[in-house]
Amino acid sequence: MMTEVPARTSARRSGRALRALAVGAVALVGALSLVLVRPMPVSAAPEATNPTVDMPDPASINFKARLTADADIASATVNYKILNPDGNIGGTLKAEVVGGKTVDAAVTLQTNNNDRYIPVGTQVTYSWTVTDKNGASATSKEDTITFLDGRFQWSSKQEGRVSVYWYGASSANAEVAMRATLESIIHNEDLLKVKLEYPVRVVVYRNSAEAKPAQRPRAATFDQQIVTGGSRVAADVLHIYDPLGGFEDVARHEAGHIVTKVAGDGKVSTLPSWIDEGTAVYSQKSVGGYGPALQRAIQTDQLLRIRNMAAPSNQPSQVDIFYGESWAVVKFMVDKYGKDKFAGVFKSVKDGAPIDEALQTNIGMDQDGLYNAWRVSVGLKAIDFPPVPKSTSIAGSQATQPPLGIPTSVTSAANTDGAAGGVSNASGAAVSTTTAAVVGGGAVLVAAVLGFVAMRMLKKS
Repeated sequence: MMTEVPARTSARRSGRALRALAVGAVALVGALSLVLVRPMPVSAAPEATNPTVDMPDPASINFKARLTADADIASATVNYKILNPDGNIGGTLKAEVVGGKTVDAAVTLQTNNNDRYIPVGTQVTYSWTVTDKNGASATSKEDTITFLDGRFQWSSKQEGRVSVYWYGASSANAEVAMRATLESIIHNEDLLKVKLEYPVRVVVYRNSAEAKPAQRPRAATFDQQIVTGGSRVAADVLHIYDPLGGFEDVARHEAGHIVTKVAGDGKVSTLPSWIDEGTAVYSQKSVGGYGPALQRAIQTDQLLRIRNMAAPSNQPSQVDIFYGESWAVVKFMVDKYGKDKFAGVFKSVKDGAPIDEALQTNIGMDQDGLYNAWRVSVGLKAIDFPPVPKSTSIAGSQATQPPLGIPTSVTSAANTDGAAGGVSNASGAAVSTTTAAVVGGGAVLVAAVLGFVAMRMLKKS
């Protein structure tokens, strides 16, 4: 005999089943969302360990480091800056990597060739940036080095604003150079009414032959006939190449250029060489060999028109006359018009005035007028020069202020397997948790919608 189940009882059972289904769906999707939003394990960022710098000679700086990562390394670069009071200059050097999770990388910055000149004594900062094939990247902490000529073992000493570097048995000369540099800076600060706000480094070579590879390349004829005792190679770096019987005055001269640059070189105008070099010679205790050359030029009236002395002479036979006459004109200006007006000429040039305008403003005459006033003071007749047309352009640069031409990419390297190491400032690391969070949130939303639909169906049933 068949037994019928009442319709209400059947509906009640169906409702319970739907509720169970809805609750199960919500629980299942909720559990799934919890799994999805759980952060994925973070893989380690790439590292650059044991960074070293090798400076074998004045022509190059070699950067080396061991690179490690959880995935194959895709790229490595050295980020560098050449520190300079006038503004830092830098770029990146790209190392060549061929894959692998451990790489010994190296890259070279050329410092003295036809394209660029980074002088010995310059301070350089650098760091490594390493990226693996998963896109994870890290940059090491920044280190600072002083670029020195690796052919020699250097010693150093600091006093006040001046640091001196030397090698071998040159400690006595280094001491003389340091004190002469300090004295010259103080003397010229007083003369030009300025303050040097940054430290200075002096690099002392034992002789000109050993110093030659560290010098900026020059014309062969000039190089054979003229021995350079020293040079201001950057706004804060001096090179001393040879005592030349007057080691102290070489340092005084080059330190003078440090201060004349601060006092007179502006953004749109710079000092002509005759007043720059003349002031540097004026910083010396003795005019040296320039004096006899000047006297011969005065006796034969073979002097140089100072308007034509915006840059140093490239004729070896005229070099001593150029420096001697520059000194004599500067001394004449200081003696006749005083320090304040002399310093005013520098300030006017720094503020943007061409030299003729600066002279006219401060002493009432242009370069030709000054030249004639000085000629008369040494017993020569004034020269009737034709009027000089006003120029809209401003005369430019000095030989003692070489530019830094820095490449933005250089490539070199070698790869091997090896051990891991450490690095700081890591950026980017592993599987992103953001995507998982978005998916998990979507799962919760879907669960809520399914639960709502199931409840509506239950009510209708």
